[in-house]
Amino acid sequence: MISDLVIIGAGICGLWTAKFALDAGLSVTLIDKGACGSGGSHGVLGALAPHLPDSSNEKKRFHWRALDELPLLIEQLEEESGLITGYGRTGRLMPVRVEGFAKRMQRCVDGAPEHWQIGKWSYGFEMIDVGPYAHWINPELAPMGLVHDEMSARVAPRLLTKALKAALSGRVKIIEGFEFGHFDEAAGRVVSRDGRQEIRSKNIVLAAGYETYSLLEPFTGLQLGEGTKGHSALFGLEGVADLPALYDNGVYVVPHSDGTVAVGSSSQKEWCDPHEIEEDQCVSFMERAVELCPSLNKAPVLAKWAGIRPRCFAKDPMVGQLGEGRNVYVLTGGFKISFGIAHRLARALVEQISGAQNASALPESYKVAYHLAEASRNG
Repeated sequence: MISDLVIIGAGICGLWTAKFALDAGLSVTLIDKGACGSGGSHGVLGALAPHLPDSSNEKKRFHWRALDELPLLIEQLEEESGLITGYGRTGRLMPVRVEGFAKRMQRCVDGAPEHWQIGKWSYGFEMIDVGPYAHWINPELAPMGLVHDEMSARVAPRLLTKALKAALSGRVKIIEGFEFGHFDEAAGRVVSRDGRQEIRSKNIVLAAGYETYSLLEPFTGLQLGEGTKGHSALFGLEGVADLPALYDNGVYVVPHSDGTVAVGSSSQKEWCDPHEIEEDQCVSFMERAVELCPSLNKAPVLAKWAGIRPRCFAKDPMVGQLGEGRNVYVLTGGFKISFGIAHRLARALVEQISGAQNASALPESYKVAYHLAEASRNG
């Protein structure tokens, strides 16, 4: 049997691509060298934060629309799969420490009525007193009050990938433990690295997280990105599930619906073992998280996580066809924003593949041609 589409990588991008391809009537084979959602999508943080509304551009608008449409997709997915995803639009708080930050946040307050009016929804962005949240955030870190935004949300990454896999099971051929070797475009053959397995397909999508960059090299002759290692941790803390996430100076504190609070994260360009927990990396953000949210001080640490996130050298995600007439496509490079926009990227890509007349527009800097041009220009 020849599939319309083989997707290499079953993380959040590959899973959403498979879902939209299935809905578009394509026959799909989804493969992963490990298990579905076991790579960079297996983290615990789950913060879904928007770009700030102090200004607007095509990238910001793409991101805002993605976050706006996600609740309905999640609702449909949970109904279809019978599983929960831990999604909640709980908002976000940020302490205001200095005058310069306060001025920028005031520009966001002024810009939100225009920029955050999306469809029928209007999302609030305001400056508030610490008072109502003095039990949740350290008042000493907010001498000038707090910023509260209503668009930020949270999801449990592992639950979301599990629900996507469940929705695909029985309708999409899922092959775990298949390490991709090469694709013979002329013959339509996807061959495993050891040469023992072969799948016939008209098209492939490379969506294997940070490993996509090495898979792309034989097709492009260029290195287009790298993997950045991140750590996060999970605390046990009941009774805070409906409170807003906290963010300050690179540290997130995200309460989840199951009585846990996720904190993170670190970023390392240099690393050896992708899954090794490096305690020195964890100590810094965990100490700052406890300072930001004193309630964590006596909460038990339940788990720590380490993994590799994809980051394109041209910074933005990379989506689309590798060249006119080619049957090789790519979707990767979301770095810290993948869970908030992967569905919108995947839908746009599937519309390209299926030849939809009104394919969703992508920001120019997300397109493959842009990344190839930047890589060539910068050597």
